[in-house]
Amino acid sequence: MRDERAWTWSDPLVGDDRDAAASAARLLSGTSLVLAGPRGSGRSHLVRAIMTELRSRGVSPAVVRPSAILGDVPLAALDSSGDPRITALRAGEAAPEPAPIVVVDDAQLLDHASATALARAVSGGRAVLLLSIMVPRARARHAPAGDTGVGRVMMRLWLDGFADRDDLREMTTEDAERLLSLFPGSATLDAATTAGLVWRADGSRRLLRELVAEAVQAASAGRDPLLAVREPPAHSRLAGAVELHVSDLSDDSRKTLAFLCRVPHISMVDATRFLPQDVLESLLASGLLYADDSPARRLTANEMLARESARQLGAERVDALVERAGARMLRESEEWWSTPISVALADRWHRGESTSAEMDEIPAAVRARVALDAARAANDAGDVARALAHVARGQRAADTPDLRVERLFATAVLRPRDGDAFADVDEQTLDPVTRRRLHRLRAVLADRGFSAPLLSASDAGTDAEVEDVLARAARHGEQMDWISAAADATLATRLEAAPATRLRALAAAGMAETFLGRWTVAQSHFRTVERLLDARTRTTNLGTLDRLGAILVLLSSAQLAGADGGGAAQRLLSERIVAAREGDGVGLTVAGIAAAIADTNLDRPARALLELETALGRGPRTLTGPDLALAELGVAEALAAAGRVEDARLVFDRVEAGDAPQLRHARASVEATLLIAESRREEAVGRARDAATLTRGRAVPPMRLRDLFKLLVLGELSDAEREELELLAADSELPLAAVTRERIAAWDGSGPDRDPREELRLHPHWVPTEATATGGPIGRLSPVPLSAAGAAAGGGLELTRREREIALLVDQGLNNREIAERLYLSVRTVESHVYQARQKVEASSRSDLGRIVARADASRGADPSRSRM
Repeated sequence: MRDERAWTWSDPLVGDDRDAAASAARLLSGTSLVLAGPRGSGRSHLVRAIMTELRSRGVSPAVVRPSAILGDVPLAALDSSGDPRITALRAGEAAPEPAPIVVVDDAQLLDHASATALARAVSGGRAVLLLSIMVPRARARHAPAGDTGVGRVMMRLWLDGFADRDDLREMTTEDAERLLSLFPGSATLDAATTAGLVWRADGSRRLLRELVAEAVQAASAGRDPLLAVREPPAHSRLAGAVELHVSDLSDDSRKTLAFLCRVPHISMVDATRFLPQDVLESLLASGLLYADDSPARRLTANEMLARESARQLGAERVDALVERAGARMLRESEEWWSTPISVALADRWHRGESTSAEMDEIPAAVRARVALDAARAANDAGDVARALAHVARGQRAADTPDLRVERLFATAVLRPRDGDAFADVDEQTLDPVTRRRLHRLRAVLADRGFSAPLLSASDAGTDAEVEDVLARAARHGEQMDWISAAADATLATRLEAAPATRLRALAAAGMAETFLGRWTVAQSHFRTVERLLDARTRTTNLGTLDRLGAILVLLSSAQLAGADGGGAAQRLLSERIVAAREGDGVGLTVAGIAAAIADTNLDRPARALLELETALGRGPRTLTGPDLALAELGVAEALAAAGRVEDARLVFDRVEAGDAPQLRHARASVEATLLIAESRREEAVGRARDAATLTRGRAVPPMRLRDLFKLLVLGELSDAEREELELLAADSELPLAAVTRERIAAWDGSGPDRDPREELRLHPHWVPTEATATGGPIGRLSPVPLSAAGAAAGGGLELTRREREIALLVDQGLNNREIAERLYLSVRTVESHVYQARQKVEASSRSDLGRIVARADASRGADPSRSRM
């Protein structure tokens, strides 16, 4: 007999449609219950929770365990129970008083005779039944596999009034968020991964549990969690759960998913050439397919379930679908063309697999076009080796100028000096798409080091002149000539261009104006960016990567200006969910970098490091050069300021050196912070002075403010520099300047015994929205400790009266010496109280402590003035 300990239950139930205590009370009152729900809806979990409730009230239920193996043997389920109460029910004997409670999980697996005997016992008042039964999902068009009619017998109890029925819904996003917080090790997963796992779970609690377990194991081994769950190991718990889940789908649904897994991002109109439209619409409605916001409605399948569908169908059937699509496209190439089908066809040729037509019968120009599509896709994904292979195959058919450009790009990524060869390309021989790519390629290889997709589908109307202007603006920015950069970027916003290029121009202009300290002008550009991002109808045809890139700039600019970027962080939540659904490795990388910047400013340095590391380990390296270096340096500085010195040093030391002044300044400034955290003050002074030298005489107010204030903290600011700092803080419209004025006025300069790390962070942390405080609907895996502000506002402070008193005086702008004089304490005692209070409320700095405690007092209706002596 099975060990009853396996039925114990301790985990909390998640979902407002399940209440174990209420269900147990109904059973004890003599009401039978039918728990109906689709596969993965948590029926078994609820049954075990109800049994625990019954036992806690002194009632031991009789348990019947159905089995698929015994489903064809009459009365086998009852005979195998071993419980004398079940034996009595089987024999039709009168049951003892009160009637026993009989529990049957997965009742659809019962043999027909056992189901009939139980139904008779309930209708005769000889037993109270708690049974769970699997029903089709609301979106399913057929009964689950293996339904022998037993389910209908059990449902008759409800229809005839002998039992109540509780329908358990599939997992909602809110349920998923709560469930994720309960899974061991889930906090080691990044936000994009959790978004991808929830989508792959397809509303199933069981699938989500197994997905998280597999992903956590992969992450602990240093592997990409999303790649690990793409094809789960055979015979694993996840593989078994996925197999059962997909078995509920119709054959047409499995064929559709398998085809779209092989041909991702195909447009809806092209997909309907080969697949039933009603099936496509049904899968879209159910969430197994995702259509992007473009007019073409490019489709992406739930990759894990699609791969399992392909496995169940067999490779030959799926190959035949792709082969048929490729053959039709080649025959009708003058009427329509699908790039995703072209890429899938090129991959088959690359693997040497047979096609629907002999290669000799396909025109050379068509073969070259197929190879060009595949080479572009491979280059955009950072897979230059595959790009070169496709180019070689295409050039054997027809050595076109467009193929030569893709070869040049791939070789230039492998050997950057080869990028000079682009200068010899005759643009007049290129098709319009390649000509636009060429301008982006030159800018990427020569200036930016950013090898993300170079031409999304939304770039169809990009003016090459705009790309050249933006590339020139980027070069000026790297040289810290932000006046010229702003002029070029502003010019780019006024030129005719495709929506995606216009979005980049507006973001670049806003960033340049932020560096110049012209925050009002920058905000006007950013408001236009936000309007484009918020467009209710996506007539702008912006791709996910376009929107992520713009959000990345919004986050970075808010950080630079000392403004609150919580709104941009909120935007990031929904966009990275889309990136996870589309399965775009480049998009996930950019989303991870953006999340690292957001978490840094939301005072979550450990989370920022997790996001950064996961993003950089995801697929081919798609972010290089200054963009990546600046992001890594920002995370290193946040880690150093938070006291995680070893992590900060590891991140800092791996940042690739660069000769551009912008990167040299960032390295010097961040290293000064790191050296301070390592208690190497003299070296820190030298690096801080190096950073200040690079900004001297340049129009970069936000950088100059930070450099001079860092020297002030280190006690190395000259009188002339002090005057410059005060003038900058007084004249600048940056939010950072207002904070700097307050900090200068409150500066106590109490000497070398003071820990300068308390003062290094010049601007306050961002205020999280309700979603960003918890990482968003599917962006956080474990209960996140409330921010210090949230804990304080909730009355969770454990400060002594003296600590609270000192914190409120800090909020009033008094320095440690002034507080000591007012309270008749030593400066060292005040410093000790400040340190202890900061630890208790998890404040990142002295000023944060004052603000947090004052906010908590205000939320409780306290009068902060009562601490004034």
